[in-house]
Amino acid sequence: MNKILNKVLPLICASLLIATASFAQKATFKGAVVDSTATGENFYLFGASIEVADQDGKYITGTAADQIAGVTGDKDAGFEISLDPGSYIVTIRNLNFKDRVLNLTFKAGDTWDNNINMTQNLLEQITVTGSKSGSKASKETVSISSVGAGLIDNTAATKVDDAVGKVPGVNVVDGQANIRGGSGYSYGAGSRVLIMVDGIPFMQGDAGLPNWRDIPVENIDKIEILKGAASALYGSSALNGIINVRTAYARNKPVGKFAIWYTGFGNTARPETQWWTRDSINVRVDGVDTTIQPRTLAGPLGYRTPMEAGAQFAYRCKIGEKFDLTSGGNLFYMDSPLGGVYERKVRFNTNLRYRFSDSLNIGAAVNFNHGLSGSFFVHGTVLGGETPLFYVDTIQSEVYLPLAGANTVTKTTRFAIDPFLTAFDKIGNQHRVQGRMFYVDNDNGNNQGNQSIFFYLEYQNQSTFHKLGGLELISGAVGQYTTVDAELYGNAKYSTANAAGYFQLKKGFFQKPDSEEYRLTLTAGGRIEMNAINSPDSVAFTPPTFDANGNVLTPATYINNPEPNTIEAKPVFRVGANYELTETTFLRASWGQGYRYPTIAERYISTQIDVLGIRPNPTLESETGWSAELGIKQGFSITEKWLGFADASFFLTEYQNMMEFTFGGGNLQFNSLADLYFQSVNIGNTRIMGAELEVMGTGTIGNMATNQGVRLNLLAGYTFIDPKFQDFDSTQQALSSSDKNILKFRNRHMVKFDLEGFFLKNRLSFGVSLQYNSAMEAVDAVFEDLFFADPVLNYDFFGIGSYRSRFNRGEAVNLGARIAYRHAFKDEYEKEKLALKLSLVGNNLLNQEYAVRPGLMGRPMNFTVRLDVEF
Repeated sequence: MNKILNKVLPLICASLLIATASFAQKATFKGAVVDSTATGENFYLFGASIEVADQDGKYITGTAADQIAGVTGDKDAGFEISLDPGSYIVTIRNLNFKDRVLNLTFKAGDTWDNNINMTQNLLEQITVTGSKSGSKASKETVSISSVGAGLIDNTAATKVDDAVGKVPGVNVVDGQANIRGGSGYSYGAGSRVLIMVDGIPFMQGDAGLPNWRDIPVENIDKIEILKGAASALYGSSALNGIINVRTAYARNKPVGKFAIWYTGFGNTARPETQWWTRDSINVRVDGVDTTIQPRTLAGPLGYRTPMEAGAQFAYRCKIGEKFDLTSGGNLFYMDSPLGGVYERKVRFNTNLRYRFSDSLNIGAAVNFNHGLSGSFFVHGTVLGGETPLFYVDTIQSEVYLPLAGANTVTKTTRFAIDPFLTAFDKIGNQHRVQGRMFYVDNDNGNNQGNQSIFFYLEYQNQSTFHKLGGLELISGAVGQYTTVDAELYGNAKYSTANAAGYFQLKKGFFQKPDSEEYRLTLTAGGRIEMNAINSPDSVAFTPPTFDANGNVLTPATYINNPEPNTIEAKPVFRVGANYELTETTFLRASWGQGYRYPTIAERYISTQIDVLGIRPNPTLESETGWSAELGIKQGFSITEKWLGFADASFFLTEYQNMMEFTFGGGNLQFNSLADLYFQSVNIGNTRIMGAELEVMGTGTIGNMATNQGVRLNLLAGYTFIDPKFQDFDSTQQALSSSDKNILKFRNRHMVKFDLEGFFLKNRLSFGVSLQYNSAMEAVDAVFEDLFFADPVLNYDFFGIGSYRSRFNRGEAVNLGARIAYRHAFKDEYEKEKLALKLSLVGNNLLNQEYAVRPGLMGRPMNFTVRLDVEF
C-alpha cells in the first residue's frame, strides 16, 4: 500500500502544481457594458454579446462557464472571462448601438477591469410601429421618428403631448394631434392620428380622442411616431399617422424613481391682460354689472396666482425568475393662466407579466385616473361695450378669460385594463392576444356629461417562411365595441362595432455579402374593415336650456335620423420599398390608403356654448384618402465622436369626402343667432403636399474621460405643407377667413430644434429648444368677418377677428432652456445606489403672447423646478 501511495502521491502533487501553474498563467478580462450617453437605470446595457477572437480571427472557446462567443451580462451587465496570455480582438455588440472593437494583449496574471462604453447608432434603432414587428429605423419604408425617455425626463414633460410636440412635423393643438397638416381643429371630436400605448388604441370610444394625462409618462421607454396613412395595419383612426407609446419593463436590477416639481408663471406680455393681479374683475351676469375676485377663477382650493405642482413615482422589478412588476403614479395640481382652467388629478398604473417559459408569457396592465378640471372653449371678447357677453372688455384685456358659458367643469373617472398573452410555437411563429376594457365617466357641467365603455380584442400572428427566402407575414383580426350614454349626444344611448382583418408581407432581396441582411426590402399589406352603428330614430338638434335651479327653460328640438342603424365595410392597402444604397444611405418610397369612419361625437354631438352651438349631423359620411412619400435617410459620421442621420422626405396626401367642423354646416344663410353653430360635414376633396427635413445626432467635444469634454444630443427639423381644396369653390371661400385656397387651422411652416449637452461625466447638463409655427392663415370666417357678426349691433361678436388683425394670428416662437445637476451616491464597487437630480426648465422665454388656436391663448413665460430621485 505504501509503495502505491509513494508512486501515486507525487503524480497527484505534480498534477496539482501543473494545474495551479496553469491557472496562474491565465489572464482575467472583466467589466461592464454601458451606454456612454446615459445615467441611472439606462447606464448598464443588458444582453450584450462579447466575442473574443485571436489575431487570425478565430473565435476562442472555453468551458461552459466562461464560453466566449455570446457572453451576456448579469444583473449589473457585468462579465468575467479567463483567457490565456496573448493578443485578442474583442468585439462587443448590443442592439441599437455601434459595435465596439478592442485590441487587447494580456500577460500571465493580468486583469483588465473597465466599463466598455457603447455609442448609440441612430441608424440601427429598432422600431416596432411601422410593421408591428421589430425593424431597424433605417430599413423602414415609411417615416418614423422617436423620442426617448431621456428627453422626456430632461424637459420635465408632465404629459405625452408635451414630448411629441418636439418632433418635426407633429403639432398638438388644444390636445388634438396632427401630423404634417393632416388635421385642422375638430373641436374635441374625432382624430386622424391614432394614439396607442404598447400597441393598443388609447382613444376614448365615443369621441376618438385621447386624454394625454392618462398615459403613464413616468414609465415610458420610447415614443414612436409614424407619419402618413397607416389604416392598412391599424384601422380607421390611423388615417394621418400613429403615436405609439412604448412603456418600460422590469429589468433584472430593480429601478425606482420619484419626482416632484413646481411651475411658476411670469407676467403676461401685456400687463392689462393679467387678470390675477387685479383687485377685482368686472363681469356682467344676466345684464347686471358686478365684480368677482380673481381667486374665484382659480378653481377649488385654488391660489390667486397661476401655478402647477405635481409628484410622480415609478418602480420596476422582477419578483423571482418569472414575475415582472411595473408600477407608477402621478398627482397633478394646476391653476392655469387661463381664467377658470384648472386640474386636480390623480393617476395610478401597473403592469404585471408572468413568464411561464421563454415561449409563453401573460400579463395585464391597469390604469386608473380620477380628477376634477375646468376648461373653456373660447376667450372673452376684446372689444367690449353693451353686449350680451359675460366679461366686459374695453381695452382688449380679456383674452385670458372665458366667454360667457364657454367654461366647463368636469369630474372624470377613467379605468382601463389591458390583458395580453404572447406565445411562440415550435417553429418560431409568434402569437399574441391583447385586449382592453376602457371605462370613461365624464360628469360635465353645461349639459355635456357622457359615459362610455370601450372593448378591444386583437389576435396577431408573426411568421417567417425560411423556404420562401425569409418571407415575413404579419396577420391578425381585431374586434371593437363601444357603448355610450350621454347628455352630450342628446341624452341618448348609442353603440358602435368594428371588425377587421389585416395582413402585411415583408421580403428582402439582394442579400449583402457575409450578412443576413438585404439591400432591398419590399412590403405590402391590406385590411378589410367593417363598421356598424346603432343610434336613435331621432336626435337632438338643439339641447335643452336650464335655469339656475336646473329647471328646463326651453326643451330640446329634434331632427329625424334617416339611418339609425348602418353597416359599412371598406378595404385599404399599402405598399412600400426601402433600398440600401450604401451602408449609410437608404432610399424609401411608400403609398398607403386611409379610411376613417365618423365617431359618435362627430355625428351626434349637441351642445351650446353661450350663443355658439355645436350641432349633430346624422348623415355624415366616412372619409377616405391616400398618402405617398419619397424619402432618403443619410447617416453621417464626423470622426468617431459624431454620429447621426439626416432624413429628407417629400409627401403627398389626398382626402376624399373629408370631414371637418364647419360654420353653419356649410350653409351661408345667417338670419339670427340661432344660425350661429358649427357642424361636422363632408367638405369635399383636399390635397396636402409638403417636404420635411429631420436631423438627429449625438457626439462629443473634448475629452470626456478627463471631465474636460461635453456630450451633445441634437433633434431638429423643418416641415413645409401646402394644404388645399382640390376644388376651391365660392362656398368654401366664403366660409374661410382667407381668400386663398388653404385649409383652415394649418401652419404652413414648422421648425423644431432641441440641443442638450452633458458635462462632468453626465453630472451637469443643459438644453436649448426652439419651436416655431407660422401664422394660421385661414380660420372659420365667423371668427373674423363682420358678415357673420350680430347684424343688429354690427358687432365683432367673438372679438377674434380684431385680435388676429392687431396682435397674433397663431404665429409663435417658443424658446426654451434647461439646466440640471445630477449627483450619484455609489457603493464600494462604484455601483450607483442612489442619485439626485435638480432641474430648472424655462419655456416661452421670449414671453410671446400667441393663440394656439382662435379663442385659446398659449401660456406666458414659465419656469419649472424639479427634483428627481433614482434608487
